[in-house]
Amino acid sequence: MITPTEFPYITSIHVNDCYTYQNFDIDLVKHQPFSHLILTGKNGSGKSTILKHIDNFIYQTQLNVKRENAADKVLVTKIVEVNKAIERKDLYHADLIKMSVEEHYKNEYKKISIKFSQEILPFFFKLKNTFYSFLLPYRNSKEIDDVNAPINQEKFEKELEDNSSSNFFIKSFKQFLVNKKVNQAFALLDNNKEEIEKIGVFFRNIEEIFGNIFEDNQLRLTFDKDNYEFFIELSDGRKLTFNILPDGFSAFLSILMDLFTRLDLIRKSVGNFTYDPCGIVLIDEPETHLHLSLQYQVLPILTKLFPNVQFIVATHSPAVISSIKNVTVFDLTSKEIMSDEAVGKSFSELMVSHFGLDNEFSSITDEIFDEFNTVLKETRNDIDLRKEKLKQLMRKHDQYISPTMRFELEAKLSE
Repeated sequence: MITPTEFPYITSIHVNDCYTYQNFDIDLVKHQPFSHLILTGKNGSGKSTILKHIDNFIYQTQLNVKRENAADKVLVTKIVEVNKAIERKDLYHADLIKMSVEEHYKNEYKKISIKFSQEILPFFFKLKNTFYSFLLPYRNSKEIDDVNAPINQEKFEKELEDNSSSNFFIKSFKQFLVNKKVNQAFALLDNNKEEIEKIGVFFRNIEEIFGNIFEDNQLRLTFDKDNYEFFIELSDGRKLTFNILPDGFSAFLSILMDLFTRLDLIRKSVGNFTYDPCGIVLIDEPETHLHLSLQYQVLPILTKLFPNVQFIVATHSPAVISSIKNVTVFDLTSKEIMSDEAVGKSFSELMVSHFGLDNEFSSITDEIFDEFNTVLKETRNDIDLRKEKLKQLMRKHDQYISPTMRFELEAKLSE
């Protein structure tokens, strides 16, 4: 088992070319044993591009590991071309296309360079006891595959290892749970108390986490053995399957489906179901479809569940930025670094400092301020007329004026 002092966490990234910006460093704050990284910035600043290049950099260290990259249309097209050429027994052109694919990866590999806390070896992320996943922004649990029967556990685990993309893990989650239930039933028949307890703890943990997400501590995960279906039963009587969840819950649960499956496989491989594996997880827009309260919870939940995993995320959400400690926040637009002080900032401060807004108010509020400023200019030499017109504007826009805005406007009345 690898410990946090042995694992190669990312400590620094040099960006040679992320299309929009070139030649700069992202140095992570030296928290021990690692710092999480949150990338922010305006649209087009390169957040998703850098995540993709980190993924490709790590891919290059494990040359013999299969990897699905649905986001890279160029590569997928070339792989299809290779397969078609092989089917035609046109091995000459198949080799040419393969060389093109390899050159593509080499060129992409040059986009960034990464420094790690330890020497990174080609096999590191190939080990069964380490975590690695790249979760794209377009994810949900609604595309989870239906299950018709339990399948051979050894064969199923081999499929998961050979198809290590996040999408495959999410699609296979129900099959993973069905196999768990079948193993639990056999353990009961054999009176295998240790196995019964391990599987029981697994399902209790899932119920607890799902309960936190749905804000329902009476939530239960039930199993229909006749149809191989799982239901999320809420205290208000609703019964939901993974395929009919609201988009926000679906997006969040898809992250957990991927990571829970990997965690269980790792713990089984090391024979220790209390082991917290080390690893790196990339998440593009963890706030996708989430209500603000869940945006604030997503990283605290993940960092608590996976304490030895370094999370590297790209986000547009001030709630995500301010939700955890031991983090480096890097603004790709301004190239500024912020560490734990982000936790103490209000959402409005972050919207101005890290998301490019001119101020914390809405555009309608800006228009109201413009009206007030116009009155101030036009009545500079008539104080009584100024106060009367400002009062009229206050009455006109009363329903749109927040307490904070009212305080600022009333200050203008007293000028």
